Amino acid sequence: MSVFFGTQPPRTRFVTATGVIAVTVIAWAYLFFLAARMGAMGSPLSMPMTSAWTGGDIVLMWTMWTVMMIGMMMPSAVPMITAYSATVRSRHATLRGSTPAFMIGYVGAWSGFAVIATTIQWMLHDATLVDPMGVSTSNALGGLILVGAGTYQFTSVKGACLKQCRSPLGFLLNAWRPGARGAFVMGLHHGTFCIGCCWALMGLLFVLGVMNLWWIALVAALVLFEKIVPSVTLTRCIGAALILWGTALVVGAG
Repeated sequence: MSVFFGTQPPRTRFVTATGVIAVTVIAWAYLFFLAARMGAMGSPLSMPMTSAWTGGDIVLMWTMWTVMMIGMMMPSAVPMITAYSATVRSRHATLRGSTPAFMIGYVGAWSGFAVIATTIQWMLHDATLVDPMGVSTSNALGGLILVGAGTYQFTSVKGACLKQCRSPLGFLLNAWRPGARGAFVMGLHHGTFCIGCCWALMGLLFVLGVMNLWWIALVAALVLFEKIVPSVTLTRCIGAALILWGTALVVGAG
């Protein structure tokens, strides 16, 4: 266990922190740019109101979802990235790896999730259940999404994945793979746990808007808060609040 969490040289800590911050800032800058362009009439990046998506629209939305996942999830992955970097870049490190490869693997997992999210949004758009900005046009649908997300907060799968996200040392001890290729696989593995933890919360974006930046920031903050506060009560309170909110929407729609 002593080989993990070594003391990083100041320069290494600075490079790691700078890299994570830079990736996050670039992602959010792209989201601000895209949100402004997609909402502007006549913009080449605006989404069709009622017509079917083109291939270009699908690629644009996949890119948007991928960048959005990076912007939302990278801050909550800082403890894991820092722990991994400390392990391979400490003054007395005996294990070898690559922090950039770990981050690429992590982003790769969420890029795969972006394919699923894009497909769901495409289907909902074709069924006119969301508008071009990804806002639900049905209170019943929005309510069901909220109830589903709230219910997932009480499941054992949620708890198991959240435990992995909250315990960098436990993950490193059980999932360690050497070298750059191993780092990529570990990043992919950890990203999969994060998806298992947060996928239902990402569904909330379909309630008030996939490109509503305030809503995106709120969900990102919720994900971060849930990961850094090791409390089962917090997770269940979030679930109960979502169920109540969703039930109110469904009843109102009825």
